Parts: sequence; structure tokens; C-alpha cells
Amino acid sequence: MFCISLAETTYKDLYEKIKEASHYTKLFELRVDYLNEIDFKQLEEVLKLPFKFVFTFRGHKEGGVKKVSDKFRLDGILWALDQKFYLVDVEWSLFKKFYSQFKEKDLTRILVSYHNFQNTPSHQFLAKILEEMKKKEIKKAKIVCMCKNLEDSFRLLDLIFLAKKKGIELISFGMGEKFKFSRILSLFCGAPFTYVAFSKNKKLAPGQFDIKSAQRIYKIFKNMLRDS
Repeated sequence: MFCISLAETTYKDLYEKIKEASHYTKLFELRVDYLNEIDFKQLEEVLKLPFKFVFTFRGHKEGGVKKVSDKFRLDGILWALDQKFYLVDVEWSLFKKFYSQFKEKDLTRILVSYHNFQNTPSHQFLAKILEEMKKKEIKKAKIVCMCKNLEDSFRLLDLIFLAKKKGIELISFGMGEKFKFSRILSLFCGAPFTYVAFSKNKKLAPGQFDIKSAQRIYKIFKNMLRDS
């Protein structure tokens, strides 16, 4: 339900954060683009821990901290798909560019992601992305955009229902402080999980909740919906 994003620079810090955060969840996103060194052997050791991990090597244009070539990231992602990661995040642009290689992999373990840090595109634009994903037999996806008004956040939440009709399990919510509650509401719309930070000083995106705040707000919404 809650996936804690971990953006540590060393493997020692990564292990320590996983240990601390395991009191709250068993699902973690490993932002490998934050690591000082991407060591596959070290990552294989992390996978031996009794938790689920999402491998994310984010591109610089979509919020990643490393400026590397798409080919370099592709090699890391293809490696991850041969390991025991719960999911492997692949940006929509990268997926389309190297589709011939990705279609040979287990698509049920690929989380295709689309981010827009400027605004929330029209419903038609977003629905077209979902339709293209369906044609490429994608089963799991993430669409996250910057919201400027309430309509934007509702549009993103509504996508979860549309995606379900297309056979896609979708994570979709709005970025930004003003409409960050869509991150929690997405769970009630059918998103498999939502991303949170371990603590308030570890947030990776605008409007991201820390795990304690997210759990508290989720309980409030759950009680409101149960009593309605």
C-alpha cells in the first residue's frame, strides 16, 4: 500500500534506512540514480532481504540526479529485469525507444512510468498514452503530473478507473503541495500503492508525504468513507 522511496548515496546508509523503515512497510523503491556507485553485486545482496523492491534508475529529464546516456540506464534496467526485483520502473519514453528489447522481458514486472513536472495534460492526451500502453501489452503503469487545480487531480485519479478497463493496473496522482491528497486518495480509487518518503526531510517529489503522515491521513479517509 505504501512504498517508501529510498534515495541514499551509500549502501551502508541504504541498509540502515531499510532497517528503520521496515517497521512501516515491506515495499521500497530503490532510487539507484542517487547511489554514488551502481554496484550490481551490492544490489544483489540487498535483494536477499525479506522485502519487496522497486528498481528505479530515473533519467535526469524526469528527476534523476545522474546525467548518463539512455544506453547506460538501459543496461542497468535490463540487468534488473533478470533479478528478483518486485518491479522495475521504465520511463515511457525509454520503453518506446528500446521496445524491441523490453518486449522480450516479463512485462508483468515492468512498471512503465510517465511524469510531467510542468502541468497535467488533457484527458484525451493521457487516455491516448493508456491506449498506446495497452497496445504494447503493458500491465502496470504510473502516470504522475503537476496539478494546478482540483480538476487536474480528479483527472489523474479518474485515469485509474479508465486504466482498469484496459487491463492496466495504474498508479496515478498529482504532484504539488496544494493537491497532494490525491496521493492518498489514489489508493481508494484502486492504485496498488503510492509513494512516500521515510521522513519529512527525505522527500523526493513536490507534495510527497512522509510515511507517518501518510498512514495517519489514510486512516482518516478510510473512516470517513466507512461512515458515509
